[in-house]
Amino acid sequence: MTEESSKQQEVVSFKSTRFGEFQVPAETVIEIPSGIIGFPNATRYVMLEHKQPFSWLHSIDDPNLAFVVVDGFEFGQQFDVKPPIGDKDSELKQDDEYAILIIVTVRSDPRLTTANLKAPVFVNMRNRRGVQIIIDDPRYSTRFPLWSEEPAAASAGAQVAESAGSSKS
Repeated sequence: MTEESSKQQEVVSFKSTRFGEFQVPAETVIEIPSGIIGFPNATRYVMLEHKQPFSWLHSIDDPNLAFVVVDGFEFGQQFDVKPPIGDKDSELKQDDEYAILIIVTVRSDPRLTTANLKAPVFVNMRNRRGVQIIIDDPRYSTRFPLWSEEPAAASAGAQVAESAGSSKS
């Protein structure tokens, strides 16, 4: 049995205070070596499906830690960011396929729900390693409204609401 086929058969168990106990295939684990901003010790995550367009990025290391995320590609040309090619944490190369995860802050009034476009998480699909970067560009906010009366925000919110889960190569 090769090392790769052995890893495909491995299962990782973890607990979630929100969802109970889980067992997931080891190859689905996303490693974020530097952690998410404010959570440097939580470095291993899995994606859990939720209501479209949302998913959960759930920590394996901390049963209390889970982020609601949306697919960054759903923002279209309005969110035109360059992947961190050469980054040591993600080991992202020019030809690698990658995903962009945008962390969402859900409010009790859904109209006030926002997305953090300033600090996306890039995941290298080749090795499932990721990195959160900070974009130094005033066009991107930490509190981008997903649903708004403003045409630009409403357009992006509508795009996000259509679907999630894409990756780019």
